[in-house]
Amino acid sequence: MNSDITDKIRKYIQSQSRNKIIFHTRELADLETINIGKLLSESIYHFEEQDKLPMRVSSELNALLDKSVAFHKLYGKYLSLENIGILFEQELKFNFVQLLENFSQNNALFIKWDGEIDADYIYFWTKEQGIKTNIKHLSHIAL
Repeated sequence: MNSDITDKIRKYIQSQSRNKIIFHTRELADLETINIGKLLSESIYHFEEQDKLPMRVSSELNALLDKSVAFHKLYGKYLSLENIGILFEQELKFNFVQLLENFSQNNALFIKWDGEIDADYIYFWTKEQGIKTNIKHLSHIAL
């Protein structure tokens, strides 16, 4: 990984912010990254019954994320996620901001982001046609 990016991440993680969220568009080679879309869709596929889907998916996701926290020699405890589009599916009624809040207080949370980002909002895909999410109250950086 580029040493400038590494230094920027390390300084941010060491800051006194409440959340530690790092949105990035390029692969960060030295992190173990979880493909949420693949793993969660496999779990949903194996559900015998589809009743109470949002609640079951939320429980499954939390268990998956809890066991996926890893340790990095420079960043400490972290969670790295990619392919997160499934979390924006309306049928799942998932609160993405709550996920960011919950998993970025005690860990650095790395999100490979495929959309657009500005100071206060992230857009899943584009500003014009994507899903707009307010992240104004969450400490974060975008690389």
